[in-house]
Amino acid sequence: MSQTILEYLRQRSSIRAFKPDPVPADVVQRLLAAGVEAPSWSNTQPFRVAVAQGELRDRIAAELCGRFDGQIEHGRGREYDVPDKYPAELQARRAACGYGIYGALGIERQDMAARAMQMRRNFHFFDAPVGLFIYAHGALGAYAALDAGAYMQSLMLAALDEGLGTCAQAALATWPDAVTPFFDVPEGYKLLCGIAVGYPAEDVVNKFRPQHLAPETLAIPPKA
Repeated sequence: MSQTILEYLRQRSSIRAFKPDPVPADVVQRLLAAGVEAPSWSNTQPFRVAVAQGELRDRIAAELCGRFDGQIEHGRGREYDVPDKYPAELQARRAACGYGIYGALGIERQDMAARAMQMRRNFHFFDAPVGLFIYAHGALGAYAALDAGAYMQSLMLAALDEGLGTCAQAALATWPDAVTPFFDVPEGYKLLCGIAVGYPAEDVVNKFRPQHLAPETLAIPPKA
């Protein structure tokens, strides 16, 4: 492809339905290589990534879905805190995004069973053939998470260049003890989130794009 970075930034969106087509190993390696071009705190690069494909991906998906279904005791919770309550300004945007996704899928607000099934799809990587698990070093706190975010953005933009779609998923870090035992994770690293990677399916949910704030809304003006 020959698009510019700005075009990729505008094109990128969260994919929530994937084709089953496998992603070649060399393509996955190119994504990982692109990610490390991201900046980090004093070049510490305080992040690691675990790749799940094939049988390993299926085993982890089964473990996570079992936790969600309650078939397996839930076990240890997240290693990075997730807020129980969002400030009103942020909650409004969060709710609008959720309603937009369910609306695209034709799921009514009161249909809790359908909403639960859609939530469950998170733990099956939305059928993506590749699941990436992003770990950040606990010693650097928020700065390791910040650096991991830059790494993820670089990787996800590189995925577009390969004709792939991605979805960054905090849900995949809900039960670290359902994931980490499958990998030789270095000491000090904590599971931050995951990324589903694959070829986008022709599905209505992939047409949904949440509204982004205008640049002037984000700008903090100087005091008078």
